[in-house]
Amino acid sequence: MADSRMAGAQRRAWLSAALLSVALLVAPLLFWLLVPRPAPVMPARREPASALLPPPQPERAAPREVEVEAPPAPPPPPRETTAARAEPVRGVVLDPEGRPSAGAVVRCRDEPGMTASADTEGRFELPPEADGCTATAAQPPLGDAEPTRLAAGRDNVLRLVAAGAIAGEVVDQSGRPVEAYLLAIESFVPAGDAVRGSVDGRARQVTDPGGAFRLNTLAPGRYVLTVSAAGRPPTRSSGIDVEAGRATEGVRIVLPQGATLKGRVIDAASRAPVVEAQVELDSVTSSGANAISLVLTDANGEYALEGVPARGPFSVRVRHEDYMSKIVSGLDARGTGSARADIELRMLDDGGSREELTGIGAMLSVSSSGVTIAGLIEGGPAASAGLQQGDVIVRIDGENAKELPLADCIQRLRGPVGTRVSVGVERDGQVIDVTMRRDIVVR
Repeated sequence: MADSRMAGAQRRAWLSAALLSVALLVAPLLFWLLVPRPAPVMPARREPASALLPPPQPERAAPREVEVEAPPAPPPPPRETTAARAEPVRGVVLDPEGRPSAGAVVRCRDEPGMTASADTEGRFELPPEADGCTATAAQPPLGDAEPTRLAAGRDNVLRLVAAGAIAGEVVDQSGRPVEAYLLAIESFVPAGDAVRGSVDGRARQVTDPGGAFRLNTLAPGRYVLTVSAAGRPPTRSSGIDVEAGRATEGVRIVLPQGATLKGRVIDAASRAPVVEAQVELDSVTSSGANAISLVLTDANGEYALEGVPARGPFSVRVRHEDYMSKIVSGLDARGTGSARADIELRMLDDGGSREELTGIGAMLSVSSSGVTIAGLIEGGPAASAGLQQGDVIVRIDGENAKELPLADCIQRLRGPVGTRVSVGVERDGQVIDVTMRRDIVVR
């Protein structure tokens, strides 16, 4: 009985505790729902001034990506101001085997004055202005490199062309070998459009029982050779074409026996013989391949010069320390084996003139364009006819002179006093023809 009363008391205690807990949870909620809340205090709204309002915007759909056309790109800066233009033009020169070619000369054909030399590694450098120029390289005896357009910013390569050779023999008029002679290159015109170059024209002594010769390391182009031997005047070959890397063989040069020029050298005023005056061939070759030695006049002023050309015009120069030297031109043995020329010399005076000759009064030289007038004697036929320094000789008496050696041009322009000669010269791209009367020229 006592146990039942105790259990009922415990249940009432738990129930009271549960009700109290519920009341504590519900009371705050009822208070928040039943008690009135004060109105919120809002800041006063200020309308912006109409002048500051943005313009009304049209209704738009949801934002999306919009393509915008880019403004046109500005034009590129001038070529002179580009980075590439400001760089030097660099490259390398190689020989035909691909090895560096030290000392080769690089030249812009568009600007002939723009050149550079390759260093020990074959490398060269040109100024920025060479960008875009067409260049070639030269290093005799190799052939010029093929024209190549250079560009800044890259390693430009110029490759020289392989050399060629000439092989042949020298014989007399009967076909027998001439065993000892002088041989030289008289003239050279490079192949293609390369600039006319110079070659080693020094004479070399050749001795061979069969008269054979061989010239190696030749640049491609057309060659004229000169041969001379004792008693045999300088004789030129016809044009010989040489190709890169190949030998032109079977060349045969006939060296004829010369004639003898005899005469007497006297004083122009007293008519007395001039003793020990030197008489020698003049301008028969520009290469030095002249085996005909000078002779001296004897006590009577007589001389005999053996080995002068048997045919065609030639000149001799006469010298003596007390007299003006004299060039006698227009001589010709005409195939007879002998010719005669008596020569008068004038004593030196205080006027300063030291040489007398007959011709047109022009001094010639070889340039990249051909045989060129290098100077004029004032008052001479050439100057009076209007020829000028720098004129290139292209015709003599109507014959093409573009590939004539220098010595041939000289002999054809010289001649006896009073004879006429017509000359065509190229000047500023035009050919001008003039006719002159040869005269005595003193210089």
